Amino acid sequence: MNRTTWIAWVLAVIAVGATGCDTGGTGAGTSAPKSVAPRPQGTGPLPEKVVRADLDTTAAEAGVPNNAPDYARSAENRTDGSLASCTVAFKGYGTKAEPADPALFDRVVSGLHERDWRESRQREEDTRGGSVAEARVVLEQRGWTLIASYQDVLNGVITLQAAEDSCVEGVDGDVGLFG
Repeated sequence: MNRTTWIAWVLAVIAVGATGCDTGGTGAGTSAPKSVAPRPQGTGPLPEKVVRADLDTTAAEAGVPNNAPDYARSAENRTDGSLASCTVAFKGYGTKAEPADPALFDRVVSGLHERDWRESRQREEDTRGGSVAEARVVLEQRGWTLIASYQDVLNGVITLQAAEDSCVEGVDGDVGLFG
């Protein structure tokens, strides 16, 4: 996406957010972010707050229910030096009224692409009975690796886990877990 398109898109999102539009009953809640965090200039790793915003906004805009907030890790409640201290995450469970399905997962992955996350490995899928039972996409951007996954359990679940590559390597973590 070129810079002009990006700026126009951000301004449109801000304008829609300013008019009070909500998620349309998607279960994402009124506290869900309404716009994409601006990308800092440069080539270094993205700040954690930008990655956190990417996960939350992408999920909310796709319509993933934000019903597992305890799963989201933030800097305030992590132990430094652990693998968890290198990650941010989001998990949303589908509901009977609003199931999480492969189409919803595809919208999430598409939203991540719009935020400049690029696939670093080919999408993996496990099908059972002719439908997708599990799917996984590994994406990367500016020093971070993100695993987006879908599982067809109960009403479906979508999980986003992002890890800062240099942090994972610094704690002797298994970088292979993240791509």
